[in-house]
Amino acid sequence: MKRYKSIHMVRMEDLNHHQNLYAGRGTEWMIEASFIAACLEHGDKHGLLYKNTHKFNFMKSVEPGDIISYESVVARTGKTSLTMHVSLKNEQTGEVHAEGYTTFVTVKSGTKEPLAHGIALDDTSDPEELKWRQEAEGFLEKK
Repeated sequence: MKRYKSIHMVRMEDLNHHQNLYAGRGTEWMIEASFIAACLEHGDKHGLLYKNTHKFNFMKSVEPGDIISYESVVARTGKTSLTMHVSLKNEQTGEVHAEGYTTFVTVKSGTKEPLAHGIALDDTSDPEELKWRQEAEGFLEKK
């Protein structure tokens, strides 16, 4: 699947009391980046609703002045859902500082009724993407 990137510079107002990126701000940016990617995949920003965040894990602190990116890719598709894998990377070092998943549901724009999106995962042999897909399958029950 196509990978989408959003970039931010960590400023003083984004910090917590330890003087590194506040987890709430980092998560806010993660949801925003994954929503943008899901919108671009789906094609209708009004037909997409946030459902859940799964397993967002900070592995390393992000410092003030760091230029970071959120890379998002579709990891799972259901009939009316898209689960995105998102990684937070340092743009200068390429190091992953956090990663997780978000799920969105597709709806009719005016009524918010569930709407099948018709998006299918492509074939991949990328071991990283295959791992994300397997992990994302465990987040939602199949009906």
